[in-house]
Amino acid sequence: MNKKAFELSINFIVLLILSIVIFGFGIKFVYDLMHQAGEIRDITEDEINAQLENILCDSSERICIGTSTREIRPNKMGVFTVGILNTGDESEFYVDVEESASEGILQIEEKYWMLKNKVTIKPNEQKKVGIGVRVPGGTDKGTYVLNVYVCRDESFSCEKDSTKRYGTTQKLYVVVP
Repeated sequence: MNKKAFELSINFIVLLILSIVIFGFGIKFVYDLMHQAGEIRDITEDEINAQLENILCDSSERICIGTSTREIRPNKMGVFTVGILNTGDESEFYVDVEESASEGILQIEEKYWMLKNKVTIKPNEQKKVGIGVRVPGGTDKGTYVLNVYVCRDESFSCEKDSTKRYGTTQKLYVVVP
């Protein structure tokens, strides 16, 4: 066996091993890059909407609705966010939800609930209240309107005495496909 041929064979084997290692690192790098791109793609529309809802309610309005229109299928539930900014002294706020009684507006038989309808807010602080709406099975397709009233006094119903309301009446639109 020739010494030159032996050195050439060893050099070839070393280069082959180094090439395989570098090729493996290249494949791992491309795999990691594609995996991170897939994670970014997997951010759901709901997460984006939740972030936008937080941005929308970070305003100087006394009462704000994050997203006022939701599409909710029968036997499903959707959640609306109502932000309340206290511009006075610390006090308790009460949230009342009623279906719109306007002529020609569809009714969903008061199938809504709130995570909490009473919230204590310090001066210049904003808190958010969740309002869940459940659409019962068999509900006709259409758009349903809910009125949201915010008051500081729980001894009356907010919708009946507009002089006692805090802020303006807000509207929630439930679209049943």
